[in-house]
Amino acid sequence: MKFGSFLVGRYVHVESPIHSLDPRAKFLGTLLVIISVLLVPNLFFYILPAILILSLIRMSRIGFPVYLTGIRSFWFFLVFAAVVQLVSVRGGVRIFSFITSEGLLSCTFVVLRLVLIILAAEIFSMTTPPLLSARGVESVLSLFGMRKLSYEIGMIMTIAMRFVPILAMEADRILKAQIARGADFEKGKLMDRLKRLLVVVIPLLVSAMRKAEELTVAMEARLYTGEPPKIRYRQLAWSTKDTIFLAFSVILLCSILVARYL
Repeated sequence: MKFGSFLVGRYVHVESPIHSLDPRAKFLGTLLVIISVLLVPNLFFYILPAILILSLIRMSRIGFPVYLTGIRSFWFFLVFAAVVQLVSVRGGVRIFSFITSEGLLSCTFVVLRLVLIILAAEIFSMTTPPLLSARGVESVLSLFGMRKLSYEIGMIMTIAMRFVPILAMEADRILKAQIARGADFEKGKLMDRLKRLLVVVIPLLVSAMRKAEELTVAMEARLYTGEPPKIRYRQLAWSTKDTIFLAFSVILLCSILVARYL
């Protein structure tokens, strides 16, 4: 059991065409890709978002094994979704659908959808610094006349994305400390193993509350008021490659919509 490999929300700095994209283009493009994945009508058309996502992963120059490490962090969620699809309840009698092709098809459909969504989110988080991610979300929402609200959402998003890897490393540290004290999280029944995790969850919650309080004091000491700044030190610049990236995302969504409704 490892928490330190949790990579969603962690920025990986390398020089690549994806890293150099405007955060607004990446946010909108990622949103369109996720919507496309959710609207895919059948397994065959998953090839369209899969090709685009795999191309973006290759262009990001981070390495596919790193993305797989992030997916591995969601193994329990993926297994749970697969089991839900494999087991159906009809007329009060539980029927295990994995003995039929329909159950296997439904399971593959859902798991593949979740994997593609996770990969799309990883591409955005790993190639965009947290501050620029917040700026991108804030700029997009500002287009709808919600400047103050968009700034608050961007700030919350920045703090949350910074806390994810910090808490993951803290959980890994607590887990190793408990193992050094003799705790065994690998043996026994599932319910017994979940109960043993309380010795990790409770210290982690205490640590999270302490870090949140420290952050609150630091923000108040810097006279944070929640009002959006009037000027920015770094201005976002839209370029041709951002338009091309967004155009590919729009083309993908349009293709999925045509395949679904025509």
